[in-house]
Amino acid sequence: MEKLVQAYNPAAATNVMCRNTISIGWDGYLYDCDFNQMLDLKVACGSNHISGFDIHTLNQRTVVVNQHCYGCTAGSGSSCGGSVA
Repeated sequence: MEKLVQAYNPAAATNVMCRNTISIGWDGYLYDCDFNQMLDLKVACGSNHISGFDIHTLNQRTVVVNQHCYGCTAGSGSSCGGSVA
């Protein structure tokens, strides 16, 4: 963990998935990224379910971050760019 923190690269943070893509679980819940989905860290905005989807609210949200985020922002960044289904 210490190595990831020391390798933090602000330039890599500009291209991570959570900045322009969301992850949607099989049950309709919204997540900022695939890692947050696996940790059950739902988006932090008005509605965190697809049934209440509101693009304006979603665009104004604060991305849920935790220590695992250093994996996407270390060095040149991870390959986690997301994909459109």
